[in-house]
Amino acid sequence: MTEENIRELDADALSLFERKGIEGGPYDPQAGRMNGVKVRRIMQITRDLSTLPFHSLRILDLGCGEGVYAIEAGLRGAQVVALDARNERMDKGAACAGRHGLGTVRFFREDVRRVTQETFGSFDVVYFLGLLYHLDASDVFSVMDSVFRLCDRLLLVDTLISLTAEDSVEWRGRTYEGRRCREHEDGDSDQVRRGRLLRSIDNTFSFRFTRESLLRALHDTGFTSVFECCVPFEPGKASDRITLAALKGVPVLLSTYPWVNHKSEAEIEREGFDHRPQP
Repeated sequence: MTEENIRELDADALSLFERKGIEGGPYDPQAGRMNGVKVRRIMQITRDLSTLPFHSLRILDLGCGEGVYAIEAGLRGAQVVALDARNERMDKGAACAGRHGLGTVRFFREDVRRVTQETFGSFDVVYFLGLLYHLDASDVFSVMDSVFRLCDRLLLVDTLISLTAEDSVEWRGRTYEGRRCREHEDGDSDQVRRGRLLRSIDNTFSFRFTRESLLRALHDTGFTSVFECCVPFEPGKASDRITLAALKGVPVLLSTYPWVNHKSEAEIEREGFDHRPQP
């Protein structure tokens, strides 16, 4: 293990990051300077679960905002593409990266719903942070499909979830539970919607998965392992917000229990219980 080096940033950069998320009001325990605990978690997971060191990683940061994750990863040597549908905060992040000579961090204005492997290539690590829960059911599955193709190895998701299963949606014949949440009022203009920096850019409603449905959706998309991260700790993290690490690997096949090979969880559960040894 090697000791990490810290880069000194200018006062404008530190001020920019200390204002992150304060538009949400004074009751968000992880806004402003306390967002540091979230950035620490994401960088630690990236370092621990990536098969390559930072300086060899290609990272995609979706919905980057002012780019604090992209810049932190870039300071560690990663090649980063940072995307956001709004440029209000992103322009400040791009200026910060430029002032600090981070030519390896590039910012583009792009809607996540239009990001594909064909347009941006593929990445060792994809950051999908604070964005999933702003997508409506009509978009969320196609975006997850695109994210799977964009990701070569590791996807990090930080998102709000629903603690209740009030609504359900279907995708590819499977049902997922959660709750529809209002992002804007029906009559809000495009200008008003775009001006709410901590909400969706245009859709009136969004869909928040339950924890179980989100895990199933990631698995059904193609990720072979999904882990929930609890450490490093995030003091003040809401009970309805989770951090997940999804890995894209090769499904294992068993010699000891060949009956489970190539079967879905539903098939395994059905067949397993049907063939339990009788007392």
